[in-house]
Amino acid sequence: MSRPKIRRFSFPNGFVILFLIIILTWIATYIIPAGEYTSTVVNGKTVIQPDSFHYVKSTNLGLFDAFVAIPKGITDAAMLVVMIFMIGGAIRIFDGSGAIKAAIYKVSDTIGRERSGWLLAALMLFFGFLGGFPAMLESAIPFVPITMGVALSLGYDRVVGMSILFLPLIAGWSAGPSNTFSVGIGQTLAGLPLFSGIGYRMLIFVIFMAVTIFFVLRYAKKVRLDPTASIVYGSDSYQEQEIENESIPFTNRHVYILLTFIGIIAVVLYGTFNLKWGLLEMSVSYLVGGIIAGLLAGYKANKISDELLEGGKSIFVAAMAIGLARAIPIILEQGKIKDTVIHGISIALHGLPETLTAICMFFAQTVINLFIPSTSGHAMATLPIMLPLADIVGLSRQIAILAFQLGDGLTHMWFPTAGALIALLAFSKISYSKWFKFSSPYLAMMWGISILLIIGAVFIDYK
Repeated sequence: MSRPKIRRFSFPNGFVILFLIIILTWIATYIIPAGEYTSTVVNGKTVIQPDSFHYVKSTNLGLFDAFVAIPKGITDAAMLVVMIFMIGGAIRIFDGSGAIKAAIYKVSDTIGRERSGWLLAALMLFFGFLGGFPAMLESAIPFVPITMGVALSLGYDRVVGMSILFLPLIAGWSAGPSNTFSVGIGQTLAGLPLFSGIGYRMLIFVIFMAVTIFFVLRYAKKVRLDPTASIVYGSDSYQEQEIENESIPFTNRHVYILLTFIGIIAVVLYGTFNLKWGLLEMSVSYLVGGIIAGLLAGYKANKISDELLEGGKSIFVAAMAIGLARAIPIILEQGKIKDTVIHGISIALHGLPETLTAICMFFAQTVINLFIPSTSGHAMATLPIMLPLADIVGLSRQIAILAFQLGDGLTHMWFPTAGALIALLAFSKISYSKWFKFSSPYLAMMWGISILLIIGAVFIDYK
């Protein structure tokens, strides 16, 4: 008698995990008591009063209401989704013109294929800068076709293609020398000068980038030497890899297109820092840049239009992941359990020694980020409680903000509730289980370093 075949467990993809978390969050609204903090508006911002927590009647959120939160989440993220579509279309033109690939081959020929790690390191520094200073996160998603093309063209795998974009982006975002969403909002709530204490955050930025570059280059070198060492080796996405080995000549037309690309990035950075540009202005800038690049590439109007639409279509799944992830905080809000979770954690931290309080704040903010993946929402929900707690135990408010930015930032590359992660995995065709296996050692290192940096901040009385 033949033995029955045992079916292997298939780890669910990111969208399935997100859906399961939405269901679990809905179930939690029936288990966790409903509670609320009283909030007031200060300088146009809604701020929680730390001593005002009280239990309220449960809303008995229905399952249908939980499903309604999904389109609500997409609606809430509408501007961001539109921006991703528009930038994705523009990036398609820049990439489709061949200018970026031609430049890669030119650089590779100049420095030698054996030293292609220098190119990867340069790209990681660039994306680390985007994450740390203009605070780009989801808006950098459309760049993944470029980094994927770089990695595959140089003989690496899809994991490298995603990592050279996402890991430095997260590292820069977490260090946050001038991150408006974490440090900026935090210091505003704390009554500190905007971006004060930047010297210590710059040190964190340098350390985080060094660790990130080391981690990714070590893996990339291993994959180049032995393709079977790839995390995704043997998977369908690995079989689909198409590595173009034929060199593309680098022409003057390519130079003009690349200068346009660099110019648009410079314009966006200038607008972000000096003109208070938001997603709308960024979207239009890339769209205009894409049209100019199409004209320089010799495309006719119909071709430019087709490329813009194709670029948007290719990024559709990634854009929808952002909206889907937004459903989770909506259910927490409607079920009135978000404040209960925060209140419980604040009670557990009360009365601990200074250094231990700071470390526990970091881990508490890490846990909360699973449920509130929006950095600005996370800051507004937790810092009004954590800042007074820091005052009580004798910690500086700057340290409370540091614990928040590190706890909030790093797990954006690990928690499935982070829309940017699921979006990039969907586009890169990397399963969540494979990414989990690859990124867990990196996150463990970054957590260890973060704890040492928080201890150092307490030791020097970082203010």
